[in-house]
Amino acid sequence: MTIHSRFFILLAVFILYTFSCTKPALIGSDFLEDEKALLQFKDSFDLSLFTVKTDSVIVHSDNVSRQLNTYLIGDIQDPIFGRYTTDIYAQPLLPGIATSLLGSTLDSVVLSLRYDTLGTYGSILDPVTIEVYRMLENPAFNEDYYSNGTFLTSKDLLGALIFTPKPKDSVTLNGVDTVVLAPHIRIPLDVVKMGDLLLQDTAVFENQDSFLNYFNGLYIKMTGANNTMLGFNLLSSVTGLTYYYDKGTSMDQQFKFVITAGSVKAVHMVHDYTGSIVGAALAPEPEGDFAYIQGMSGVATYMRVEGLDIIGDAIINQAEIELFCTFPDGDMGSLYPPPPYVITQEKTDTSLINSEDVAIALALTGSSSTTESFNAIFGGKLGTQDPGPPVVYRYKMNVTNQFKDIFEGNQENIIYFNPFGKGNIPNRAVIFGPNHPTYAPRLRVTYTVL
Repeated sequence: MTIHSRFFILLAVFILYTFSCTKPALIGSDFLEDEKALLQFKDSFDLSLFTVKTDSVIVHSDNVSRQLNTYLIGDIQDPIFGRYTTDIYAQPLLPGIATSLLGSTLDSVVLSLRYDTLGTYGSILDPVTIEVYRMLENPAFNEDYYSNGTFLTSKDLLGALIFTPKPKDSVTLNGVDTVVLAPHIRIPLDVVKMGDLLLQDTAVFENQDSFLNYFNGLYIKMTGANNTMLGFNLLSSVTGLTYYYDKGTSMDQQFKFVITAGSVKAVHMVHDYTGSIVGAALAPEPEGDFAYIQGMSGVATYMRVEGLDIIGDAIINQAEIELFCTFPDGDMGSLYPPPPYVITQEKTDTSLINSEDVAIALALTGSSSTTESFNAIFGGKLGTQDPGPPVVYRYKMNVTNQFKDIFEGNQENIIYFNPFGKGNIPNRAVIFGPNHPTYAPRLRVTYTVL
């Protein structure tokens, strides 16, 4: 069966499920003669879970749909997952009208970064420090860049901010007019250094290429392992590099270099599992009774499914997987919540790609974002299984098409699990392994034997 035929079958089933007051029949059951068919159920497969390192994730593309939604800055020392850090590279651009600031007197220069909906991950109890440096190479917008990549940067500090994150607090600016802006941070940059950089001859401001060849961009990092990860929206109108200056008029003026979808924006992600529990799980002979998944470019879990021969000659009607996660002893679950959604993937020769079930759900919902419609079709949404303590969470996923491919020999008998929107979030989860008496992973298959 082709992906197109499966798509329309699933669409029909979804419509029936949505608009019918009666429970829809299982796929295929209406087309089989009763005397030649037997509907059966099985949930006793031989399952094993393994934790694996994943390839780097894409962090910039000229295809806007592949660009990140959230840009992370942080440094976390995690009791389970080791240390993970993120830094940002960003190119402020000229606004629509190119101009020169030559002859101006600078009052101040501020880099503003709008908090994203992620807000914070980890701790916000202690102040953190963010530093800003100049990029020394001009990345090409039409190139793809990945999370393991870096760009040459200056060691000359342009500015820094020590602050306690407040991702829900608006910011009030007092000037000629009082302006209340969305939550963001404002990093003051050195007026002399920034003046030397950008109070230049008009040739620098002739066009975007001239400007970017001169001013390549900014490198933004957090210093120290503060157990804090911050999410920023670089495309917000609040985000940008603003020059406040006097050009001999009676009123102060400002000039804002903007960050847009046409800017190169990238996140450098580093994971160090040395001495951590996850590091032991990655060993040739894995230790422990858990498996692990993580956002950014962190680890994934894959499930190996054995014992399919017991089904025999059959039509697969439905297949679903349940994974259960918790916070083991020594974990700080309140600081490091699990991913909001987990999806299934399959491995190609070069990378992990979304399973057909995920692809169909995204196509039907008409969006790359997780929604209640997506959850109704595929699932994968974090839910509470047991309030605890400790709290046990559940991910329930529709894997019908992926399991069909495995059952029919069209795919290796392995299913990968990753957070949805992996590059945008730092969230991680500790998954119960197959030996747990209550919360072992479950694969439920309904099938029709001919």
